Amino acid sequence: MQISRIGEHFDISGTFRGAAPYGSGHINETFLAEYDEGGRTVRYLHQRLNRRVFPDPVSVMENIRRVLEHLQRKLAVAGAAYRERRVLELIPARDGAGFWRDEEGEVWRTYRFLEGTRCVDVAESPSQVREAARAFGGFQRMLLDLPGPRLHETIPHFHDTPRRLEMLARAVEADAAGRAVPAKAEIELALSRENLAGALTRLRDRGDLAERVIHNDTKLNNVLLDEATGEALCVIDLDTVMPGLGPWDFGDLVRSAANRAAEDERDLARVRADPQFFAAIAQGWVDSLGSVLAPAERGALVTGAKVITLECGIRFLTDHLEGDTYFKVKRPGQNLDRARVHFALLGSLEQQQEELERKVELCASRN
Repeated sequence: MQISRIGEHFDISGTFRGAAPYGSGHINETFLAEYDEGGRTVRYLHQRLNRRVFPDPVSVMENIRRVLEHLQRKLAVAGAAYRERRVLELIPARDGAGFWRDEEGEVWRTYRFLEGTRCVDVAESPSQVREAARAFGGFQRMLLDLPGPRLHETIPHFHDTPRRLEMLARAVEADAAGRAVPAKAEIELALSRENLAGALTRLRDRGDLAERVIHNDTKLNNVLLDEATGEALCVIDLDTVMPGLGPWDFGDLVRSAANRAAEDERDLARVRADPQFFAAIAQGWVDSLGSVLAPAERGALVTGAKVITLECGIRFLTDHLEGDTYFKVKRPGQNLDRARVHFALLGSLEQQQEELERKVELCASRN
């Protein structure tokens, strides 16, 4: 599909000028396209959904539409300044739908590009990760009163960590790509954490953690920051917004932002949960959620960080063993390196657990 043709199917009035791949996401294909609208350059993001990951794109787009409309209403009622920069604008297709399906069955959507913003893959400062935590926590809070019905589960069992561990065991047994022997140490480490894998689901099952609408993919680069001020403006990548547990989102932000090493860093000595960055995340989270954050959930935040870090390591390792069929890779062994980084980070979180739990309580005491 030529990118120049995509805009013809969306409510865009300008003339196509050019496009280029955009972003560092592992799943969907994204292109930043420029259009001339009456002598003014306007940019849009054209994105092709990964049908293997999202086999029901209609449900994905229905969730996104409902969430965006709700956020827009909430911001309007609150009189938020610059609210057009604080929520994504989904550009409708010519037929009024939120997406367009091409001749090959691929699903495309278009967002207006938010100028003057940026996202970062590796945290640069504590204030930056605090802003991200406030954005994701605020996102959860604004969706507390999202009207029914319950959102679709766009990826069933997405954060079912015990199930992810079972999938890893099956991948080891099949060894489809012949990679199990060199990854023996990583496999043994993951399989030894069965008790940790079920920690949050046990809390949920006994009623200590309530379900709410969450983002489910709170990587640092899923928040747009103002280029001039550094303020977190807008939460993006809403494909996995669905029901879940609050500590999942907190944990995912910790694993992506408290570690200042790259996701595929080969020097594991550089991988560490930075206590200062963790404290900034915890403060932003507690500040934004306030009374919504019940004591039991607050007490599960560090556990959430460990569980999600383990889960991501398991997912990267499983994909490596299966031949890199899910996450994009740019070099051989990249998914194994990603898994090793996550297991090293898990070790750092485990070593610092008591200190990190004290930091969470200290943040709560300031509110």
